[in-house]
Amino acid sequence: MSTEKCDVIVMGCGGFGAAAMYHLARRGLKVIGIDRFHPPHDQGSSHGETRIIRKAYFEHPNYVPLLHRAWDLWEDLAEESHQPLIERRDLLLAGPPGSEVIEGARLSARLHNLPLENLTREEVFRRFPMFNLPQDHEATVESTAGFLRVEDCVAAHLDLAQARGAQLRCGETVQKISGAPGQLSVRTDRATYSAGAGVLTCGAWTSQLIPDYARLITVRRKTLFWYPIQSADWGDPLGAPIFFLDLPEGQFYGLPSIDGRTIKTGEHTGGETVENPSTLERHVFPEDERPVSQFVSERLANVESEPCRSAVCLYSMSPDGHFLFDQLSELPLVVGAGFSGHGFKFASVLGEAAAELIQQGGTSLDIDFLSINRFAKNTV
Repeated sequence: MSTEKCDVIVMGCGGFGAAAMYHLARRGLKVIGIDRFHPPHDQGSSHGETRIIRKAYFEHPNYVPLLHRAWDLWEDLAEESHQPLIERRDLLLAGPPGSEVIEGARLSARLHNLPLENLTREEVFRRFPMFNLPQDHEATVESTAGFLRVEDCVAAHLDLAQARGAQLRCGETVQKISGAPGQLSVRTDRATYSAGAGVLTCGAWTSQLIPDYARLITVRRKTLFWYPIQSADWGDPLGAPIFFLDLPEGQFYGLPSIDGRTIKTGEHTGGETVENPSTLERHVFPEDERPVSQFVSERLANVESEPCRSAVCLYSMSPDGHFLFDQLSELPLVVGAGFSGHGFKFASVLGEAAAELIQQGGTSLDIDFLSINRFAKNTV
């Protein structure tokens, strides 16, 4: 079997891999992308029509500079691809006093001078009558938020990368990665490839290729649902916000209607552990639906409580819920993993960071806080 050579091999071409291919190809590098499926696809984490993008990041204020750059890059991609990939919408965050969701968003807004509007429960009801919050809940509205059309974003990155000469190999499974500094060898079930560097962004399959990551990643099975709306208010871009609600029964998120017929919602918390993503149970069971339908019935007005559509996706959780993004020392490989259910919005900027690390050996973007070195005893 002959060895095919290129400058960079990208393994896993979903949200992050597609972005990496795009940024590498536009720098003039010869890129080959390998994916066991046919992206954009519904087998991993980058599907489901839409993803929220927000800037007053409650998870950690260090994400905010990356979000500024990510938003600009998504807008650039939309302009270059001539597609409406990103749309601004208000975001309603709500939770009990002291909630990490509320206090974290306020901290990020304060440190980075982002506009937030604080509302009482009563003010929320007057402005957004479609929500029924618990009596003690506080709320804040972020105007620097919106949503991304997820499959269209993946397709745009891939199409534009290929227009610049990148090659996409679909239906091909990576079996082994080996090499030394400056030299990478990748064997698949169809071919062998050699490159100066690589990018590994294969989500739930990361640990199968780099076993040491198994102790840093837990894969969870997640479900999301579309519910029919009974009022056109849910589709009003001026009156229906994106939402993330921190409730006693769990954290729930959702997006207003983009088709005029349904809203999408799901539970961010919970999810059963997945041992092998290749054998994931993709049938949606009543126990999957029950907590989300109960949330819809109790907390949302003018929405039917039976879903008309559902999907299954994967969260690759890190130990602390923050990303795992590193350039390895023993291999010329940039690894992006453990995005913990809140990563897609960063695909554009981390794809750029991966390209800079490979071409320049460093990046001006502040990504040190995402390094696995923070787990000193578990460093790969």
